[in-house]
Amino acid sequence: MNKGSPANVVSIRSSRSSQPGQDKKPPRALHPGVRRRRWIWLLLMLTFFIWSGVELWGQSQRIEAREAALAVKQKQLVQLKKRQAALKKEIQLLQDEAYLDELARKMGYRKLNEEVYDLPDQP
Repeated sequence: MNKGSPANVVSIRSSRSSQPGQDKKPPRALHPGVRRRRWIWLLLMLTFFIWSGVELWGQSQRIEAREAALAVKQKQLVQLKKRQAALKKEIQLLQDEAYLDELARKMGYRKLNEEVYDLPDQP
């Protein structure tokens, strides 16, 4: 092979002609069936995305409402636990004999043969 031999040279030709005198072919119009299928596909996809967006928004609203209700119920639970603790403490006090005597005296009860004197409060 010679140094200038064209056997090793690759030539690339453009499929488009770059000749200024040649006109380009206009794009072919789509078949009406293809156009109709594309419009139907576009409408279906648009409907799907709108529906999914509405569902997502609705679900987020329901989640927020349930979280608010949960917060209210948790506050109620804390209050009820405090009340339960107070009631348990009162139950333990009611089992004490001295406490029961004190409560009875506050209600106006007295023991047999006992006289109760009302003393005025001193300033």
